[in-house]
Amino acid sequence: VLGVDLGVENIAVTSTGTFWSGDELNHWHREYEKRRASLQQCGSRKAHEIIQSVGRTETGRFEQMIHRISNEIIMEAIENDCSHIAFEELTNIRDRMPGIKKLHTWAFRRIYQYVEYKAESIGLTVEKVNPQYTSQRCSTCGFTHEDNRPSQNEFCCQSCGYQNHADYNASKN
Repeated sequence: VLGVDLGVENIAVTSTGTFWSGDELNHWHREYEKRRASLQQCGSRKAHEIIQSVGRTETGRFEQMIHRISNEIIMEAIENDCSHIAFEELTNIRDRMPGIKKLHTWAFRRIYQYVEYKAESIGLTVEKVNPQYTSQRCSTCGFTHEDNRPSQNEFCCQSCGYQNHADYNASKN
């Protein structure tokens, strides 16, 4: 099984230790947002047409990036002889965490959908698993505690002392 942890800072992290950073995606979201805001200040018909064009360019750039990441996740599963790919069940996360603007641009659903349809064509099974405590459970000894994850990127088991990147540990769970 190839476990995949999805996030904002790291778009995806696999249980084999491959990281896809969200820096580029987040950078382009900010740049396009600034450009649209500037054009909206103008208020002309031409500015509106440019805003629509910018939106199409933004969508194309992000779709291409999501397709690339999903292809690489599939290749990761094939290279490691995995028959299953497990994602966190993140449906309704925006409802569970209201007011966090970052989550509205988060591409987790599209990544899952792209991996699912691509994996199906080559015989891999893609499933969603309960994400509860995956970021707090030690992938080595199974001890679960909120103090195991003292920061966004750090995981340190309070029981056995295992230390690693928090997203990598979550993907292994």
